[in-house]
Amino acid sequence: MPATILTAPADVATHWYSDTLAAPPDSHPAAHPSRTRAWAAAWQRQRTETVLTHRHLHLDDGTAHQTVSFHLTPADGSPYWTSQETDAGTAPVWPGPVLWAGSPHAEYSGAGTASPATARTAVTEGLRLADELGACALVFPGLDTRQADLLAKTPRNSRPSLNLATDVVFTRRLGTSLDQWWQNTPVRHRRDIRRRWRRGTEAGLTLTALTGPALHTALPGFADLANTTADRHGTSLYGLDMLQYLTTVPGTVLLAAHDTTGNMAGGIYGWLYDGCLYLWASGIDYTHPAAHLTYTWLMNDAARWAIEHGAHTIDAGRWNCQAKKRLGYQAAVLRTVVHLTSSAPPATADALTDLSLRLGAHAAPHLAPDSLW
Repeated sequence: MPATILTAPADVATHWYSDTLAAPPDSHPAAHPSRTRAWAAAWQRQRTETVLTHRHLHLDDGTAHQTVSFHLTPADGSPYWTSQETDAGTAPVWPGPVLWAGSPHAEYSGAGTASPATARTAVTEGLRLADELGACALVFPGLDTRQADLLAKTPRNSRPSLNLATDVVFTRRLGTSLDQWWQNTPVRHRRDIRRRWRRGTEAGLTLTALTGPALHTALPGFADLANTTADRHGTSLYGLDMLQYLTTVPGTVLLAAHDTTGNMAGGIYGWLYDGCLYLWASGIDYTHPAAHLTYTWLMNDAARWAIEHGAHTIDAGRWNCQAKKRLGYQAAVLRTVVHLTSSAPPATADALTDLSLRLGAHAAPHLAPDSLW
């Protein structure tokens, strides 16, 4: 493939940083925990996802300014992306190193999409960096439709790009009381879910919201539970270092289900951020006598806790579609935009498209009839 000429909009000022914390602050608060500067800073230090190098691009179009964090990984360097390939039943799709805008571990991305001009510049400069680092692709994961449409518009003479559905995320409005939560739980499942929650409470499960030193003390045990749970789905996802560094993200909390002896029967790691409780990583002790109740109990007691702490929405994270639909969550599709570089063989685009189609087949029964994959 011949060399290409990339032209960035002249009205967007750019500056590269080797440390995200050195860049000026964004003009608007981060929309999600994984868009915060603290998340990007944690990703500079964690080692669970194999980051070979990182660069941070500050964009300023005169109205809005944002920093986009780019991370280079080996082809198999992201456990979350590997889990997508495992779920789809496909072979690894990347023929070489990948430059990510953010990380697949972040549920939501979209940095650089403040305007069409900043989005185009993020792609243009990201492709320059991808060429410099020898990456086979520049990838923007965790996007809503608007963000994906902006980032899929390639600069003049750019390389092939793909705008693919790759994830399903689940959210639900909380209401103002636990009674309202139960009322809005699907009728056909409500009785069984309430029974499981009640039996978990009768079995002695209590919820403890761990932050600060107590959270750090509990993290090694929780990391073991989270990875045991993830392993049941084919991939170990959560390094202890990742969980430790992400405690700097505003609103970090571990909602732990303890039994009467003080042992952790399960937990959910997440963030209470801007009126929404984000549930990101869960872990269950499958050897515990209450193991068959713990997940359902946790998901409902987490809602109770969130309501008591003034949240209006709960975000249950990605996949595990059937369980979350039973609990009354609404599914939405997240997209990934891929810009292939000259080092990617033509078959890469076909492999990525096949991956998306296979994941869509898994998601289809849980999406609204008018959802676009």
